[in-house]
Amino acid sequence: MTCNIFVCYHKPSFIVTNEDIIPLHVGKDVSRVSLNFIGDNTGNHISGKNPYYSELTATYWIWKNVKADIVGLFHYRRFLNFVNDVSKVHKLTPGFLDKYGINKQNIQNLMQSYDMILPKKSKPCKHTLYEFYALEHFKSDMDLLIKILKEKYPAHTGTIDKILKDNSQGYFANIIIAKKNIFDMYAQWLFDILFEMEKYIQADVEKRDNYQKRVYGFLSERLTGIFIAFHPELKIKELPTIFVEEDKHKWFRYKLRRFKRKILAYCGLKRRNK
Repeated sequence: MTCNIFVCYHKPSFIVTNEDIIPLHVGKDVSRVSLNFIGDNTGNHISGKNPYYSELTATYWIWKNVKADIVGLFHYRRFLNFVNDVSKVHKLTPGFLDKYGINKQNIQNLMQSYDMILPKKSKPCKHTLYEFYALEHFKSDMDLLIKILKEKYPAHTGTIDKILKDNSQGYFANIIIAKKNIFDMYAQWLFDILFEMEKYIQADVEKRDNYQKRVYGFLSERLTGIFIAFHPELKIKELPTIFVEEDKHKWFRYKLRRFKRKILAYCGLKRRNK
């Protein structure tokens, strides 16, 4: 089985790559920098929409242009961990991919039993996905998304409400590995919804700050769980996400928390959930 997992880059960074992990310049059509590797602006693409769709321009490009049996998407600061529960590293190194088992063999082994590999769902919080989105972004966008979903899938209105309004866990970062036919099915479903959203809100989106302009990427994170709920026949494997934490203070606090957990485990104690 052929395997192409792309890592999104939008600025000069430390490049991690092997035979099957491939760097991809996202938003290359509107980029002011040259990264000297393939971009998402070849073939059938929406590279120019990157300020609004973020890493989803890579998702679209993979859907339309890549023919491998297994495809996927990482970020230059977010990867899946195939060997342990480490969730942060301070910086990338030449041995990073090998250290965390990010290679064709491990991916193929899992894909023999699963249809998709996704990041572990976020930990429960006091807010539902709907409430959290309303706090962080534009509530009106989420209301419109729900309206469009219910119009397109009236038989699933209960599922839509359950995932968004009665649930606090979700798949974030738009990281995915999947068999190509499943990836294509997901992408076709996803962009059908997001392009419909664009018809109604794009004029307003263009007036927002750079962070809130990335609305379609933020909405997609909430849509992934709905897609999975719509397709209970799919076999899903969840793996920890590794985040490259470059902030020294945050990195130190992370290392201290892990050290405390090891001490508690050594003493036969469990960490108290807060």
